[in-house]
Amino acid sequence: MLYTKVKTSEVAQVSLLESFGFRVVDTNVTFEKQTGGERRPARATARVARPEDAEAVERIAATSFSFTRFHLDPQVEQAHANQIKGQWAANFFKGKRGDAMVVAELDGRVVGFNQLLHTPDAQVIDLIAVDADARRAGAAGAMMSVGESLYSGDRIRVGTQVANIPSMRLYEAMGFRVIASQYVLHAHWIAE
Repeated sequence: MLYTKVKTSEVAQVSLLESFGFRVVDTNVTFEKQTGGERRPARATARVARPEDAEAVERIAATSFSFTRFHLDPQVEQAHANQIKGQWAANFFKGKRGDAMVVAELDGRVVGFNQLLHTPDAQVIDLIAVDADARRAGAAGAMMSVGESLYSGDRIRVGTQVANIPSMRLYEAMGFRVIASQYVLHAHWIAE
């Protein structure tokens, strides 16, 4: 499988890519906000991830997503999409992806994670998830606050799918604003 992202204003480029076998599977929206600001009260707490959190983080990543480009692509089995996300998060603990990770705890158990990348112009939320049974406990906000304290820059950036209305509402409520949008295209070929 190959993938590419194209600005939503570049419709002609999408048509060209479609002629080569690519298909739109997702529209990604990028949000950004300035660091700082008010922190909401939360039942969940957050802290920097430790090696012993790896198993819980991988489980959360493998069970918490439904709107990713992999989950939305009809040619990717849901079990495989879940496995991709689990491995994506696990790669942090293997030193292969991410500059920092924060986990959320509720009632003494890890219920969420926020995997971060630090770029010269912004802290990027690379992957964030909260267990379904722990949502609405302030875990995402708590993790973002702790994550923000690990970065010396002044901007935080995150992307999500247009289909992921709950995430878009969360980011807007936390002060993020849309700064860009892209079509995400996949092409699948069978190796002979």
